Amino acid sequence: MITLWFNHTFSSVYNICQSLREGERRHGFPDRLRILLSHENPQFVARPLADEFFLEPQALEPDAYVDWCLATCRHWGVDLFWPARGARALAARKEEFSALSARLLVCAEPEVLDILNDKAAFYAQLAQSGLNLPRYQEVRGLTELTQAVEALAASGRRVCFKPPKSIYGLGFKILEKSGNLLAAYLGGAPHKTTLEEARAKLGSVPPEEFPRLLVMELLPGPEYSLDCLAQAGRLLRASTRQKPQLPGRPEKLVRHEKALAIAERLTEIFQLSHLFNLQLIDSPEGLKLLEINPRMAGGLYFSCLAGINYPYWALRLALGADEALLPDQVYDLFVNQAYQPFIYE
Repeated sequence: MITLWFNHTFSSVYNICQSLREGERRHGFPDRLRILLSHENPQFVARPLADEFFLEPQALEPDAYVDWCLATCRHWGVDLFWPARGARALAARKEEFSALSARLLVCAEPEVLDILNDKAAFYAQLAQSGLNLPRYQEVRGLTELTQAVEALAASGRRVCFKPPKSIYGLGFKILEKSGNLLAAYLGGAPHKTTLEEARAKLGSVPPEEFPRLLVMELLPGPEYSLDCLAQAGRLLRASTRQKPQLPGRPEKLVRHEKALAIAERLTEIFQLSHLFNLQLIDSPEGLKLLEINPRMAGGLYFSCLAGINYPYWALRLALGADEALLPDQVYDLFVNQAYQPFIYE
């Protein structure tokens, strides 16, 4: 029996567990796969798909949480640990998990995770790489914010800002010229604001507490999301999802050679492994790099429709499978999702 553990993670693990079971049925597995799932929410949506579910402790300091994870791996005989919560702290002590024969499926070394999880550090690291990056400026304080916004706007670009550390687009704001944002808010666009409103809200923050912000050009798109499977700095497979530019439209799985070349380069630069996600966007100046998400993307299950079951093959490779077994992919597929309600037991 091979025991896989997902600690506190996103609800998309529901689809990941489904993909793993489908891969097991279709391609087999070296031994029976047992899936453990832990979460702070006792009614976590993916709980019914786990062989074993247990609650996580709350409010632990990073080192104490790692200690709890080590004890958990020892108790359950974990072979593969795919962490979300505390990934950086866990990666820093991976040798202790190896001593328990529990392999951490983290895509990068802890120092690299620090860079990937901070967009300002990420862009600075790639400044001399020759890769096409958005125009941006990291700012602290109202004066720097105003100057950066006005400088970008003077060049004829639309402007946005966001925190350098964020997920789900939290904190992302598009700056509009109009001071009347009532229609935008009532029309479902709370991410829009004006420089005046931003200054008014951020002006109440003490200077020493002012958040780091990235002021950036707002790029027109389309946007591409690449789900990547790699091993020791080599990109093995990548699926490119072209995001719809209108709400409710499907994504399209495409073969984008320039996007794939960028993914290969970044995989080598940061020596990435397992699964991660890359975000790119088109602009009048060509394809620009937005970010690397050092985890499985929420839409990974879309990419699995292109012929390669990404979570399943990531596990098989971690267990020593030959990469020659990886199947080919198909392209030019439109993909979408439908929500299916169920009774939670």
